[in-house]
Amino acid sequence: MLQQNILDQLKQFIDTVSNGHSNPQLLTKPSLIKVALGFLDELPATRDIVFDYFGILAEIGVQLYISPEMMDQKTGLPVSQMKQEGNPHQQMRAEEYESFNMVKTSLQNLIWKGPPAWSPLIANWSLELVAKLSDKYTQRRMTIPASCNYWLECSAMHGLLTLINSCFRKLSNSEAETCVETMLSAFHRYPMTFDWIVARLGGCFPYKIIMQILQCGIKRFVDDYRCHLDSEAGILDYMTSCHEQQLRAAFCEMLKDGLAPKKPLDVAIVPFLLITTNYSDAILQSLVNVFIDIYTDDMCDAIVQKAPLWLSNKMFADMQPSLNNAVLRLNQHGAKLLLMVAKLAEKYVWCQEFLDTSMQELEQWVLNMRTFPLLGDLASEKTKYMLWKSCLSTNLLEQQTAVRLLLVVSSQHPHIYYQTISQLLRKSYAQNPNTIGALMRLLGGQSGVLNFPNITQGFKMVLEDITLQEQVNNRLPVEPGTPTEAYNTFYNLNLLTKMHKKNQFPHTKPQLLTQSLNECLPKIIQILDCTIQKLLLRMDKVAAELSAEKFKKQQANNNNHETMQDLYNGNGPVKRPKLEEGEVTQTDETPDAARMRLAHLIVELLNNIEAGTRCTVLRTPLVLKLAVLSVKYFFVGLSETTVIRRAAAAHRAYALLQRQCSARKIARTVCLRELVESALFYHGHLLGQLEEYELDELKIPEHELLIVQNLHTSSGSNSNRSVLHSGVIGRGLRPVLPINNRSCDAEKQALYLKALNACCMDMEKPNNVEGYSLVSLTLVELVSTDVMYNGLPFPDEEFTRVTMERDMQIRRAFITSPVLWAVLGLIATHRPALCYSSVLLRALCATCLHHWRGKNVNKFQPTSANDELMLCTKKLLQLLAIGQLIPPPLSNLHTIIEHFEAPEIAVLLRECIWNYLKDHVPSPALFHVDNNGLHWRNTSQVKVLPQYVDTLRHLMQKKLSKLGPHYHQMFIMSDLHISSTVPAIAEPTAVMPKSSIEVVELE
Repeated sequence: MLQQNILDQLKQFIDTVSNGHSNPQLLTKPSLIKVALGFLDELPATRDIVFDYFGILAEIGVQLYISPEMMDQKTGLPVSQMKQEGNPHQQMRAEEYESFNMVKTSLQNLIWKGPPAWSPLIANWSLELVAKLSDKYTQRRMTIPASCNYWLECSAMHGLLTLINSCFRKLSNSEAETCVETMLSAFHRYPMTFDWIVARLGGCFPYKIIMQILQCGIKRFVDDYRCHLDSEAGILDYMTSCHEQQLRAAFCEMLKDGLAPKKPLDVAIVPFLLITTNYSDAILQSLVNVFIDIYTDDMCDAIVQKAPLWLSNKMFADMQPSLNNAVLRLNQHGAKLLLMVAKLAEKYVWCQEFLDTSMQELEQWVLNMRTFPLLGDLASEKTKYMLWKSCLSTNLLEQQTAVRLLLVVSSQHPHIYYQTISQLLRKSYAQNPNTIGALMRLLGGQSGVLNFPNITQGFKMVLEDITLQEQVNNRLPVEPGTPTEAYNTFYNLNLLTKMHKKNQFPHTKPQLLTQSLNECLPKIIQILDCTIQKLLLRMDKVAAELSAEKFKKQQANNNNHETMQDLYNGNGPVKRPKLEEGEVTQTDETPDAARMRLAHLIVELLNNIEAGTRCTVLRTPLVLKLAVLSVKYFFVGLSETTVIRRAAAAHRAYALLQRQCSARKIARTVCLRELVESALFYHGHLLGQLEEYELDELKIPEHELLIVQNLHTSSGSNSNRSVLHSGVIGRGLRPVLPINNRSCDAEKQALYLKALNACCMDMEKPNNVEGYSLVSLTLVELVSTDVMYNGLPFPDEEFTRVTMERDMQIRRAFITSPVLWAVLGLIATHRPALCYSSVLLRALCATCLHHWRGKNVNKFQPTSANDELMLCTKKLLQLLAIGQLIPPPLSNLHTIIEHFEAPEIAVLLRECIWNYLKDHVPSPALFHVDNNGLHWRNTSQVKVLPQYVDTLRHLMQKKLSKLGPHYHQMFIMSDLHISSTVPAIAEPTAVMPKSSIEVVELE
C-alpha cells in the first residue's frame, strides 16, 4: 500500500502543474522537479503526467529563449544561459531558463544506468516534443545549418537532442527501426520545421536516414512533380559534410535501380536525383562522383533507352538549362564529365547540344569575369594532365573540348597556358596529323578575354626544357628510332610557321607566331649551338681517327716509293669514297643521326621565321653567334651521307647566310672569315684538304723539335728552316703528302663556293664586290704568314729570294688545300677583288718560276701535263686572265703553256708575266665602272708593248706546226682588232677562259 505522503505529493503536484500555467516560476522550482523525478522511480504509472510536465518545462525554456526580453539588444539574437551577464532581468529568469537541465541530467542517468526499456520511451517522447516545439516556435524559414545553429543555442532543445542521441546508442536494431520510423513520421507531419532535426540526428543512422529521405522524396515527386524538395535536399546536403561515403553508397544503389527499373517508382529515380541537384552543390558533386565511378559504355545505351521514360516527366523535360549550369558548379570531375559527353557527341545529338550549351555558358562566365567552382577542378594537376591527353585524341570533338577548357582556365591561371603549349609542342603528330589542330587552336588564345597570356612565354618554357635536355647527356632510355622531344618541338614549330605563311592559320593574329619565335631567338640559338658543337666534335673525331690511321701506315713505309704509290691508289689521289666513309659513320638509328636531323629542323625554323633580318632587333653578341653557327652548320651539312641531303642542308645554310649578310655588315665579315678559316684549318678534310700529320705521330720529343732548336740561332742562313726540313735524323723522313692529281670533291666544292657567293651577294646592290674583296683580304691574312711585303706591287725578280720561304708556305697551302684555287677563281670573276690577293699570286708565280728553272738541271726530264707544277702554272695563268690582270695575247697563254719546255716556260713567266705585272701593278685603280655598275679593264684596244709579248711570239713561231691556230688567234687577229676603228667594246677576250676555270677547279 502506497504511503500517504506520496499520494499527498502526487495530489499537490497535480494541482500545482494544473494551476501553474500562468506562473512559470512556480513550475520551474527545483523542488517540484525533484518530486516529479521521484515519481518515475516510485510511481511508474504517473510517467505520462511526469513527461507532460517535463514537456512544459522544455516549452518554458523555449519560450524564454525566443522572448524579446531574452534578446541581445545589440545583435537582436537570443541570449543563452552562458551569456547572461550584466542584465538583471535576464539573470532573474535564468533559473527558469535552465530548469530543464535537471530533467536532462536525471533522464540521462535513467538511460545509461536504468532498465533498457527507458531508452525507446524517452527517445520517442523526445522526438515528438522536439518536433512540436520546433514547428510551434519556428518564426521563419531557415536553412538547416542556420536552424541547427539557432536551436542548439536553446538549453531545452539542446538537452532534448542530447537525450535522443543517448537513447539511439542504447537501442537494439528493432528499436532503432521504430525510432527511425517515428522520426520520419514526424518529418512527414512537419517537413518544413523538422528537417534540421533529421539532419542533426541522422549521423546516428546515416545510411538508413539517407535512404529513407530519398524514398520519401521520390514518393512526393511522383505524386506532384512540381513539389518543392527543399527539406529533403537540405537534409542530404547537411549530411554530406560528415557522411559523404554513406550518401555515395545510397546514390549508387539508387542509380542502379533507376537505370534498371523493376518497380514503378524506379522510373522516377533519375529525374528526382537530377532535380535534387538543383538545390545543393554538395549533392550534385556526390551524384557526379558516383556516376563517374560506375559509368561504363553499356550504361550509355541504357540511358538512351530509358530517356523517353524520364522525359515523360514534364519538369524533367524542361530542365536542360539547369543541367548545363550544373557543370559549372562541380568542384571535381567536371572536366571529365564534359569529355565523356564529348566522346558521345558524334553518336548522339543531345550530347552535342548539351556540350555546346555548357561550353558557351562556361565561356560567357569567363568573359564576364565571374568565378565558378569548375575553375578549381580545371586548375588541378590531375585534370590538367587529363586534358593534355585528350588534346591528342583522334576524336575532334573531344580534342576541341579539351582545348576550350584549357583556354578557359588559362584566363585565370596563365602558367597552365604556358605549360600546355610546352606539352603539346613536345608531342609527335606523325601518326595522327589531325591532332595538331589542338595546338593550332590553343595558340589562337581566347578571343574577347582581356590580358590573355601571350604565347611567347610558352615557347620560352619549352625551349628552356629542351635546352636542359640537350645539354645533359644522361637522359632516360628510349626505344631506337623514337623521335626526341626536341625533334618533335622543332618539327611542330616548322609546321606551324609554314602554315602561318600560307595563311592556313586563322586562329592567330598576323605575324604573331613569327614575332614570338623571334623573341625566343636566343633560346633557339642556344639549342642550335649545343647541337652543332656535338656534331662537330663527332665529325672531327672521326676525321682525326682516319687521318691517324693513314699516317701510321704511311710512316711505316715512308722510304718505299712504290708502297707509297699503292697507299695513294696507284696514281696518287686517295679515293674520296674512302674519306667519306670516315667522315660519316652514323646510321639513322644513332644519336648523331637524330642530332643531325634536329640541326636541320632548327635551321629550317630560323629560315621560316626569317631570323637575322634588319627588322629584327638583335644584340651584337647574338648576331655574331648566329653568324658563326650558320657557318658551322654548313660544314656539318657537308658531312651528310648522300648528295641530296648535302644539297638540302647547303640550301638551308645559303638562305640563312644571305639573309644575315645582307642585313648587317658585321655578320658578313664574320661569316666570310669563318667560311674561309674553317675550310683552311678546321674542316678542310670535307673539301679535299691533304691531311697534315700531328707532331706526336712522329714521336719526337719536345726538346728535339727543329723549331725549338732554331731558337738558339738568332741569325744566319739556317736561322729559320722549320718549313723546309724533310724529317729528323734518327726518326726517319716526314710523311710525304700526295700531291699528284689531288683535287677536292667537285660537288662539295660547288656547295662551298655557293656559300661564299651567298654571303657576298647584295640583293639591293647586285654588282657590289665588297664581299668578294673581303674574301680576298681574308685569304691574304690567313694564307700569308708574314705581315711584311703583302702589298699589291710585284717587285724585281731578285727580291723573291727574300720572301722565298713565305712563298713556299703559300704554295704549300694551295697544294694541301685545293679549294683555294676555286676560291680565287670565284674572286677573279668579280673584278677587281682579285687584286687584293696580289701577294698570293706573286708567291705562286715566284715559286713556279724557280721550280721551272730548277728543271734546267735535267733537260731530258719530260714534263707531264698532269704534273703538279704544270697544273699550278696553268691555274695561275687562268686566274690572271679571268681577273683581267694580264692583257691579250698573254691571257691565252694557259691554253698553250704545256707545249713548251721547262726553260721556255721559265722565260715566259719571267719576261712576259712577271715583268708585265711588275710594270702594271694589279690595282683596283686599273678598272673602271661601266653603266651597269660592273668593273672592267679595257685591254682589247690597247696594244701591249713588245717587250712583254715578243718572247712569246718568237717561241710560238718556232712551233707553228703545233701552235699555228693559236698564233693566228693571239697575234694576227689581235693586231687586226686593235687597228680597226670599232668605237665600242662588246666583251673582252679575257672572259673566254671563264668556263674553263671551273673545269680546272673541279678536276
